[in-house]
Amino acid sequence: MSLQQELVAQFRQPTGTLGRLAGWTMAHRPSNRQRNAFTIDLLDLAPNDDVLEVGYGPGLAIELANRRIVDGSIVGFDHSEIMHAQASRRNATAIAAGKVELVVGDVLDPPRPLPTFDKIYSVNVVQFWPEPRQIFAGLASLLKPGGCIATTYMPRIGKDKPGQALAHARKLERILNELGFGESQTHWLMLEPTPALCVVART
Repeated sequence: MSLQQELVAQFRQPTGTLGRLAGWTMAHRPSNRQRNAFTIDLLDLAPNDDVLEVGYGPGLAIELANRRIVDGSIVGFDHSEIMHAQASRRNATAIAAGKVELVVGDVLDPPRPLPTFDKIYSVNVVQFWPEPRQIFAGLASLLKPGGCIATTYMPRIGKDKPGQALAHARKLERILNELGFGESQTHWLMLEPTPALCVVART
């Protein structure tokens, strides 16, 4: 495996020196910062919302969400100890205040029973889910009535990236529809040369 391939693989579950580099890249790449802000904007967070992020990475979106939430809470799950360390440093004040909780582990196999949430979101992790329907079904069970889930994705490989993005959006919409979500809409972030999308579905 080449160094570039090893670095790309780190974006799934960062470990070691390359994992720290992947986290730094996620935190500083302009397009990634835009995708996180785009997702948080689409959630239309209320001051008292309880929010769950799946795959918080270096904690960019949690930092943005915390600025809008006053009386609610934010819980994040990620498989990487390195991402936990980076996100914890970025959100140290909110963690100390009890507004943010960052967990290392699987959101579908949590260390304790989870509450339900008003909003659930992920940014560039759905492509790593081997069984997205199963994961979305588990996340749906964690949503409060009237809640919403936002899934942001930008394809990285292949020649027809806009076509890939559109096909993936249709797949996500179909899965969410089959799971009983009453409304879903795909929003586009027109980055160059590859657009990103966010599918927002409501119960």
